[in-house]
Amino acid sequence: MRSLRSWFEKTFPLQGQAPHRAERRTVPGLEAIHWTGSSPGLDIVRNISATGMYLVTRERWPQGEVNPIRLVNPELKDDNPDRQVTLETKAVRWGEDGMGLNFLLPESMDLWLWKTDGLIEPEDILSEFRLARALSFLRRICPSATLELKLLFREGLSNLRIATAISIAHRAEAMLAAERDFDRLRAPQNLVMRVIQEGSWAEDSTTQQLWAGVLATACTLVGDDESNLPYIDLLAELASIDGRLFTTACTKSQKVFASSGAVSAQPLICSAQELIQIAGAHDLMKIDRNIFQLSLLGLIEPRVKSKFFNFEQEANLTPTALGLELFARCQGHRGAPHDYYALQPGSSDSSSKEESAPQT
Repeated sequence: MRSLRSWFEKTFPLQGQAPHRAERRTVPGLEAIHWTGSSPGLDIVRNISATGMYLVTRERWPQGEVNPIRLVNPELKDDNPDRQVTLETKAVRWGEDGMGLNFLLPESMDLWLWKTDGLIEPEDILSEFRLARALSFLRRICPSATLELKLLFREGLSNLRIATAISIAHRAEAMLAAERDFDRLRAPQNLVMRVIQEGSWAEDSTTQQLWAGVLATACTLVGDDESNLPYIDLLAELASIDGRLFTTACTKSQKVFASSGAVSAQPLICSAQELIQIAGAHDLMKIDRNIFQLSLLGLIEPRVKSKFFNFEQEANLTPTALGLELFARCQGHRGAPHDYYALQPGSSDSSSKEESAPQT
């Protein structure tokens, strides 16, 4: 009963209630990398809370100095995105063997580090920071979805889908970071919720990137642009292999630019061996079904054969105008597809001449 009340008070504090000092705990194995000072390197985190940490280090940054710190779990592989989190910190005090640092977090970033009274692992801390950052970004672009997003992330998704949704949010935030008025961009609530709910099923980074682009391009100063909803319907139909094939079709095909402003692709024919490499799978029948799915969605040119191909045959992976349009949006481009592809490496700035009707 006591633990239930404690959880409720932490999650839904009473309005006007005096805030308690942030609980600090020791998390064995949690370490931090810093690049500033006389002895940059890897140091031990003695204890940590939702507001700061004590770092065992020879460094003594001046009080008030701000520097980035990267929290890491050395036991995880270097290519694991859950291995690290980079934060801005401010030095607030010195100790005999280190210094105390406060976290400089976004205003809407709420950390819930101590979910249980038991042992907390380093990966639990890093995952919570990544989740809180993702929620902070999503709440900023869609304040009206705050409560719904909290419930979805805290209770409505499996751990695997939460990790995927976090990845999508972080990728979208990175795509928007360089844009003018970044902090003022907003997106419609129904679109944000659909991206998280349906995009969280995406299993690989290629497809997650497509979802991130759709979320990023839905963000505008007004916040009422729902033009990406049809693209969400298409992305929701893509499995991992579909996403890899589609991405390759749009990036590898040679583009043709018409004087009218339209963009199309020259035929992209791939051998069975090439498709196996692109798809990351050896089952040609499965790959063929994925190609057929993309053609049914209108993202690549229609199939002209009725049987599965074999190792001696080739397959058409030419993207359609709709496919090129969708892919441009998924790369963070809001304008005409022609403008996006004209800037890509290998593209020609000159438009192709449209065929004129024969004279009679």
